[in-house]
Amino acid sequence: MTHRLWLAPMQGYTELLFRDVYAEIFSGIDVAVSPFISALPEGRAKDREWNDVLPELNTKMPVIPQVMGSVADDIVLLANRLYDLGHPVVNLNLGCPYKMVAKKKKGSGILCFPDELDALLERLVSGMKGRLSVKTRLGRHTRDEFHTLIEIYNRYPLEDLTVHPRTGVQMYKGDPDLDFFESVLPGITHRVIYNGDLWSLDRFTALSKRFPTISDWMIGRWVIPNPFLPAEIKGDRFDDETKLSLLKQFHDAIYARQVERLDGPGHVTNVMKAFWVYFKDAFEHGDRLFKPLRRLTDLAAYEAAVEQIFAGRPTLAG
Repeated sequence: MTHRLWLAPMQGYTELLFRDVYAEIFSGIDVAVSPFISALPEGRAKDREWNDVLPELNTKMPVIPQVMGSVADDIVLLANRLYDLGHPVVNLNLGCPYKMVAKKKKGSGILCFPDELDALLERLVSGMKGRLSVKTRLGRHTRDEFHTLIEIYNRYPLEDLTVHPRTGVQMYKGDPDLDFFESVLPGITHRVIYNGDLWSLDRFTALSKRFPTISDWMIGRWVIPNPFLPAEIKGDRFDDETKLSLLKQFHDAIYARQVERLDGPGHVTNVMKAFWVYFKDAFEHGDRLFKPLRRLTDLAAYEAAVEQIFAGRPTLAG
């Protein structure tokens, strides 16, 4: 089976800058879903979020815009603006687990209100010019909510359904509920994209054997410490020396572009330290390597610390 690989939306990480750098250095990702665009009144959007999906800028990696909102008419207007811009498909975020989002019945917050979700999807499908895909969790509070959610999703002509097999209240804690996912998978009539804890080639191999009907796989936060994974899934192999060199190149390219676009060393170092929260997992004892970076606000000191980390030829994690 040919596997199609998706880059998951990660707010603050997988914007255009990241996608461009990734595509310049690595391969294997077939399409990205953008970090969500908030559907503001009358279908408006924040300039920063809108600019992230402009077709003329997204030339290195295909992107599908993700939208999030609680007012159906606003989402329809935004989706139709995106269609007119050149995006025939938009993805609806029904998976964001954060409480501040969920309490507004956005993201996973609407999953425990099936009648409202049904009405939302009916309005979107009937009012959108283009096609709708959905990214969901098993439910907001319990996995049992998913039985009703499947019935709702199956009623609509969705482009695809990305499933993260955790509930919203789980956030990213605990393990994905693979046993439950396996039990409900045959009842989903849409093309399913699996999302959740794809951190290594061994992990992918095990999951793809367990779920042989799934051809589409979405890789999230693990693409930062393991950017080689998509290419490895497609058959490429890298020795540790090559990986270390490419990781340094990856870091340096992201850092250089952050310096270009951000104001002030404090802003740059804060963004890069957020990046290192994931990037450190590329290395054994990554927390210890990351520790000297935590309090740095000076660019020269940051650059020197990073150079020292890589000069020490740290051991790559598993």
